[in-house]
Amino acid sequence: MKTITTRQVALLSVLYLFSVNYLDISSKLSETARQHGYISYILSVLVTLFMIWVISRIIKRFSGRNVVSAMIERYPVMGRSIAILYMGFLLLVSAGEMRACVDFTSSSLLNKTPIVVIGLIIAATVVFIAQGGIRSLVGIAEIYTPIWFLILIMIVVTTWRDAEIRNLQPFFSFDWTGIFHGFWIIFSSVGELIVFPLILSGKHYKSKGGYAGLLISGLYLIVFMLMVQLVVGIPLSMKLMYPTYELVRQIQITDFMDRFDLLLVALWLPTVFGKLGFNIYLMANLLQIIIPGLSGRLMVAPLGALSYVCGIWFFRNPVQQINFNEELMLFAIVFEIAIPLLLFVALWPRKKRRLKPG
Repeated sequence: MKTITTRQVALLSVLYLFSVNYLDISSKLSETARQHGYISYILSVLVTLFMIWVISRIIKRFSGRNVVSAMIERYPVMGRSIAILYMGFLLLVSAGEMRACVDFTSSSLLNKTPIVVIGLIIAATVVFIAQGGIRSLVGIAEIYTPIWFLILIMIVVTTWRDAEIRNLQPFFSFDWTGIFHGFWIIFSSVGELIVFPLILSGKHYKSKGGYAGLLISGLYLIVFMLMVQLVVGIPLSMKLMYPTYELVRQIQITDFMDRFDLLLVALWLPTVFGKLGFNIYLMANLLQIIIPGLSGRLMVAPLGALSYVCGIWFFRNPVQQINFNEELMLFAIVFEIAIPLLLFVALWPRKKRRLKPG
């Protein structure tokens, strides 16, 4: 696939943000921002939108190339150092999300299967997806992102009868300390989209698709969080490990379909595998940029295995992984705000020297 369209970029952006983030973030937002968690989401989306605009301005200066390659060409040492740092950041994010997927599958679906076996199966699946390159990732996004848009509508319609508007009261009593605390927790996850245009080349990234994907993802996540608070309730969602999954379990279409949630989880897992595969694909691209003679495709399997091992090594249990979102914001300030602004200044177009006559 030589290039991808604006629509496909938007679908990939939705897949990248929505698939994993909605699983456990609602619990932390309900605890900090309570009924005004949607404001924390809006603030995160606005800051990310600005940072994507900054990166899009850089991409226009170097048509057909990605920002990291341009940085390495102009400043070889600093450019490669930044690329290595971003590889570490992506590895940390990928390890945490792979651990979250393994823990959810183990606790909710396959609680009698050893966690090591579940992890190996997920890692192998992610590696095969990443080896397919951008073509397989676009295919997953085109199939499952529209399906989840329809599922979102179905969830709202089928669970609205159990919604309690009083769960969001008082509407106008804003706790700005809690709201900004919620922003501190959620921005690192929403801002992950910034690495998308940084690493992919200009022919694979369309800025309009990135903007649209970010806004649609933000709407997805806000609606899901509000439905969790309306149906499950804020006090209970604060205590649940996966409050969104509890919302899905409330869906009852007929009397004989008691586990309709299993079908929805079966449709959700491929989106998670796509997100994890995307992280591995981006890391392989970075490695190929740092070492031009190296095949990124051959490095996909080692990077996938490394992500799985680091996920088991870094986080002892699911609670530690969820609580790490607060510490992850410190990394987000560097990789999602500071370095993109540094690149915007460092890659400023050089003035062409005028030749003196005679």
